[in-house]
Amino acid sequence: MTSESVVTRQTPSRPAPHTMSAAVITEKNRLERRSVDVPVLKPGEALIRVEYCGICGSDIHVLHGQHPTARFPVVSGHEFVGELVAVRGAGGDDFTPGDTVVAQPFFSCGNCQPCAKGRDNVCRQLRFMGAHTDGAFAQYVKVATRKMYRLPARVDRRLAALVEPIAVAVHDVRRSGLSVGESALVIGGGAIGLLVAIVARRAGAATVVISEPNEYRRGVAKELGFETVDPTDGTLDEALSDAGGGLGFDVVFEASGSRAGVAATTRYAKITGKIMIIGMTREPYPVDLSAVFAKELVVEGVRIHSQYNFIGAVELLNDGGLNDEFSRLVTNVFPFEHIEEAFTFAQSGGDSMKILVRL
Repeated sequence: MTSESVVTRQTPSRPAPHTMSAAVITEKNRLERRSVDVPVLKPGEALIRVEYCGICGSDIHVLHGQHPTARFPVVSGHEFVGELVAVRGAGGDDFTPGDTVVAQPFFSCGNCQPCAKGRDNVCRQLRFMGAHTDGAFAQYVKVATRKMYRLPARVDRRLAALVEPIAVAVHDVRRSGLSVGESALVIGGGAIGLLVAIVARRAGAATVVISEPNEYRRGVAKELGFETVDPTDGTLDEALSDAGGGLGFDVVFEASGSRAGVAATTRYAKITGKIMIIGMTREPYPVDLSAVFAKELVVEGVRIHSQYNFIGAVELLNDGGLNDEFSRLVTNVFPFEHIEEAFTFAQSGGDSMKILVRL
């Protein structure tokens, strides 16, 4: 029997229904809970019953029509964990229905030059869940089996929903080349910024400083043991000069996507330092190219994460050594019936870090 014709194991006690409830962005600024068809699997795909899904800034960008290539209608969401229901075709032999699984939430061709280099995150045919294909704010979601990974039953499902943003941090820190004993400045102390700081410290950074104007976020960073600075209080130059030993930082991670944050990168990077552009900017912002020239700085953009680095995030969660720190980032959990309220709260600027929806 060929792999094309195999339909492997489906949970007999809880088979998938024909329809499901999902949060659909029907048009710009309109999110609705609707009954939609359960995804139909093609060979090489798996069906997952979603347990938790996190709200990401890019979900909000899609909702407000700020994502340049998103299409409507689309089921939102891509930071998820769930229970495996069924696998069709090749790739399912290592899985069993009922497994707790996560999946890299985008589809790449595997054949273009970026994919051949292991850079599937910039695939020429990249399709991202929640923007170009239906995502995980739904009772069921389908994924590419080759991008799916099992987690131990002991892992807290709420932490498992953080695998995707953790993968972003793993990707950013690995791409930066940060070495043991070096210093890092993280501009922007939201969920991604804090995860980058956590991973950078785990990678061996001797000094990690977080620049963040929001008092609540600075408080969370301090609880996690990071030095923080407020870029709005007039003491930034002095504080960062002291923190960087007067020389600047080996790596500057720009995770705010703000004009001020982008402008600060070249100022606080050490001579021959590296700047990692993480935050999505809504418009082109000026960069001091004279400083890039004079300091021989390296400026690199980083987009989502490669599959290799998604695996790194899964391994970090399985290891468990950072799970206490990761858990501090989960501040709010809304039931799916209140997803509209969850999105409103996520945009309110209130005291929160990562907001999850329980399905």
